[in-house]
Amino acid sequence: MSIGRQMLAALPGTSLSLRADWTRLFSAVWKPGRQLDTLRRAELRTRTEIRAAFERLAAEFDISGHEVDEAMAQVDDALSELTGEVEDDLAYDAEQADQY
Repeated sequence: MSIGRQMLAALPGTSLSLRADWTRLFSAVWKPGRQLDTLRRAELRTRTEIRAAFERLAAEFDISGHEVDEAMAQVDDALSELTGEVEDDLAYDAEQADQY
């Protein structure tokens, strides 16, 4: 007997991904390495945009560059916290895909 997606998703504590892990390995569409590169570029772009905003604010209100650097360290931590799990999963999937 097959459990439908809606029934399975309704079970407490159950998460349901859109694709099963094994299908990612055999799909021509799923490119975890490419997606990992895209994520890393997006993180870099985000850091650059935030630094530019901080530097504009610092220039306007005479805030030291050291303060901007300290704020950016917190931004780096926050971005790592936000995307770390996804990045780890993509890195693992890319490694697994390279083995097959």
